[in-house]
Amino acid sequence: MTAKPIIAALAVVPTASGEVVFVRQQRGPYAGWLLLPGGKVEFGESAHDAARRETVEESGFEVSELTPTGVYEIRAEDGSYHFVMFTFRAGTATRVTVGGHHVGGVLQASVDEVQPHPTVMRILNDAGAASYPAQDIEQGLRRNGILMGGHLIATAAALA
Repeated sequence: MTAKPIIAALAVVPTASGEVVFVRQQRGPYAGWLLLPGGKVEFGESAHDAARRETVEESGFEVSELTPTGVYEIRAEDGSYHFVMFTFRAGTATRVTVGGHHVGGVLQASVDEVQPHPTVMRILNDAGAASYPAQDIEQGLRRNGILMGGHLIATAAALA
């Protein structure tokens, strides 16, 4: 059980070919799932800087501008974890390293070809990068005992 919420940040990283960069989580409550590159915000670091740093560390992609898309509170029903997640959508992305820090692999794929974690499905929808059915997301969250609330910063239309 966590003593306090973990503040984290992630990035939706679209590639030039219209795919999205995913990482296979190796540890934590979502081990084995496809997630978006991201992680904990370090003391003294902005969420924006954390998203940029974690994207390079986990996926090997350096990103240009990051546009805030939302803030989400993600909790386990059993109280085993509690995240406050700042999300961003990247502009251009350039592969600079292999990546793979604390992940089991990096995948560039069309959102139509993968089944990411249900929290990621909602974040991708809200960022205008996917259109997963809301019913599938809600069923996945319930099945995995996840409570997820969100506050959109930018709408998908504003990002297009």
